Amino acid sequence: MRFPLMILLPLSLAQSLSLPPPDELLMDGVALFSRGDWSGARDRLWGALRSLREVRGARLRCAEECGPRGAHLEELVLERADCLLSCEKIQLGEPSLYRLTQETEKIFLRGAPYNYLQLAHYKLEELDEAAAAAFTFFTRNPHHEQIQDDLKRYRGMKGVQQQSLRDLEEPPYRTLFSEAKSLLSEGKLASAVLKLEESLSACLSALRACRTLCEGTREKENQTHQEISEVIADYYTRVLQCKQRCIVDVSLVPGRKRPKQDSIVSHLRLLQDTYSQLREWESAAEIARSLLLFHPRDESLIKNLQSYENKRGGKSGGKPREIITSYMRQILAEKKLLYYAMENLDITFQDQDVWTPEDIVPESLRERVRADRTAAEEAGGDLPYEEVSVTLTPRQMNGTVRVTLDGVLSKDECESLLSLVQEAEASGDGFKARRSSHTPREKFQALTVLRAIEMASAGAVDTTRAHLFYYAGERARVLAQSYFEKNPLHFSYTQLVCRTAIEGEQEGRTDLSHPVHADNCILDTEEKACWKEPPAYIHRDYSAMIYLNDDFQGGDLFFTDLDGTSVTAEVRPRCGRLVMYSSGGENAHGVRAVTAGRRCAIALWFTESAEHADQEQHQAKILVKGDTNPKEQKEKETPRAGRETSRSQRSSNDDEPEKPSGRQQRRRTTRKIKDEL
Repeated sequence: MRFPLMILLPLSLAQSLSLPPPDELLMDGVALFSRGDWSGARDRLWGALRSLREVRGARLRCAEECGPRGAHLEELVLERADCLLSCEKIQLGEPSLYRLTQETEKIFLRGAPYNYLQLAHYKLEELDEAAAAAFTFFTRNPHHEQIQDDLKRYRGMKGVQQQSLRDLEEPPYRTLFSEAKSLLSEGKLASAVLKLEESLSACLSALRACRTLCEGTREKENQTHQEISEVIADYYTRVLQCKQRCIVDVSLVPGRKRPKQDSIVSHLRLLQDTYSQLREWESAAEIARSLLLFHPRDESLIKNLQSYENKRGGKSGGKPREIITSYMRQILAEKKLLYYAMENLDITFQDQDVWTPEDIVPESLRERVRADRTAAEEAGGDLPYEEVSVTLTPRQMNGTVRVTLDGVLSKDECESLLSLVQEAEASGDGFKARRSSHTPREKFQALTVLRAIEMASAGAVDTTRAHLFYYAGERARVLAQSYFEKNPLHFSYTQLVCRTAIEGEQEGRTDLSHPVHADNCILDTEEKACWKEPPAYIHRDYSAMIYLNDDFQGGDLFFTDLDGTSVTAEVRPRCGRLVMYSSGGENAHGVRAVTAGRRCAIALWFTESAEHADQEQHQAKILVKGDTNPKEQKEKETPRAGRETSRSQRSSNDDEPEKPSGRQQRRRTTRKIKDEL
């Protein structure tokens, strides 16, 4: 007999959530922030974060209550879904109100509320809370220039202590793991191993919670007509993919896209080493066996295990930890199902685990999986901007230190910068077209960042567009630092360059828009060498190009060997595409003739030498941030988040409808928050 769910649930579950939905509180908080209602904004934003935690808690409780049901997959999925929905109705009142879109989930994941909170607290003279909120946002957005500046200001303020700079969302296992490492550095092995065990337990709990939250009701953003079997298959594969992703989420350090190592493996390796130092051979052997579940062919692990067993008097036959064995059994079973679905249902599955045994992968997919893993490894480290992706890896470009990225600028941003070109051109000052020094069949124009900012100050060009020019270059510098793992990189020189084909002078053309050259050495094609000596710009280390358009003929960037003729790679410009490469002879390059239209791009060069940093760029930075304007000292110290208007606010104020609907307002606010991130 089937009883109403209300009867089956414990009393602790039979009560509705009292807080409004997280996204509603977030939008209200941002609106109050924009009006300068600091206390109202603070309360709503903290309410949004609290509501988010309570919603997740309610879903976790429901998931634990609604255990496995049904003998067959279809029954299991349908009955569990029915139970979860009923439970969530009791917990949340109306679950659909608490479902977040993917965009809103990403906003919370990036810690956006904390950037608003830090200024609200500052305005309310709550400096400890302000500094903590700022640091929390920074840990998730370490390349965000505004928050970097704000943290510098907080560090220099009276009343802000070092302990104020703390991550308010640091999970317990990460705190415990850090404490364990500190104890190890002090030689306190016995205390450290207890802390490590506690940390591992907390980490596994966080992993279970993440996997549990993969199930349940979600906002379905793409409605399509499907048969019930297709819906179930789609739902089940998405749940499995989500569960496989959880180890990445738990292992991830805020502000990065990929973890350096599996968090469970990190704990086990440190535990093995610590137990070994404590001469607790049985525990060390148990951990070594657990690690071998991940890496069964690891020779050093096998030797360690043999050593531990010998020190135990040759005893063997022990087992790995049961909780690790159970976890691995579950993970591998899920992988088998996902690879089956990949082979037979044509789904995509990015296996995040480098240790996945090859025999789990169907033979027909092994080559493809190997290629995907190689491409992922070659794509390099973390990219700090979510919308940016690697289009051509170094291998695909037949080089070692060169890469092509897309999504660095949006279509609107490209159009805005092209409008800056037109404004600068119309001003008759600073952007005059002259015949190119490289070819008489093209006109060449160049505009530096500082000149653009000065023209904006004089009212000759739009200030927002001139500032975008500055921030586009900054975005490229951060990407170069991150991808090439060179920190810091300084600007050597930046200019917005347009090459325009001269009509009537293109027939029979065989020359180049820019001949083959290298950026920090003199290319000798006869000797097949590149001489790093003056007058070459020998201090330049990395080069980059951000393209703004593709509505022209010719103009492709190409790379060659040192002979200047053997082409190794070619890249077609397009809006938002960034090509980055080391500046030496290994990346000799040129530009094909522009035979019709105008090709515009931002050319950038970077140096690792602070003494060769471009002073014009530094002056432009000062002007962009407004630090030269006379202000009261307190206003100078104000975190910059409160002294700037977002790009989306500036561009949309003129045509803002007087009374947008709630849904329209949420969409606009979401776009605004994303722009500021």
